[in-house]
Formats: sequence, structure tokens, C-alpha cells
Amino acid sequence: MRVSVKLYATLRRFAPLGTAIGDAFDVQLEGSTVSDLIQQLKIKIESAKIIMINGIRILDLHTRLNEDDLVVIFPPVGGG
Repeated sequence: MRVSVKLYATLRRFAPLGTAIGDAFDVQLEGSTVSDLIQQLKIKIESAKIIMINGIRILDLHTRLNEDDLVVIFPPVGGG
């Protein structure tokens, strides 16, 4: 299934080359859950701190995705 993904901050390095800041890119998902997507993108699970599907924050990485969902992933906030 195809989903769209937006990655922010340090996670942007996992976006395809040429993806503009704030732009979504399409992924042909091989699995069916948020966890599957994160693994397919080669992002460490602990690096995906805030995850939203179609504007709704989710906490369960086993949440199922649907065709054309928009998944937004933020890393942990750092600083001092």
C-alpha cells in the first residue's frame, strides 16, 4: 500500500534525496503498521518520538495504516 510520509529535524536524513523541507514523500509500504514503516525507512524506533497519522497523534506502533494515510514523524526534542 502507498502512504505519504513527512520527516522532521534529524529524521530528514531518511527522506529521499531532493525532498524539500516540509514536503511529504510516498512510500510503497511492505507491511501494514507504523512499526513496519519505521523499520522500512531504517529509522531506529527510539528516534521516532512523536508520530501522527492524518493529524492524530498515535502511541501504539502497531497501529495499522491505510492506503493514502499521511504519517508525520518527529524525533525527540534536544537541547539544554
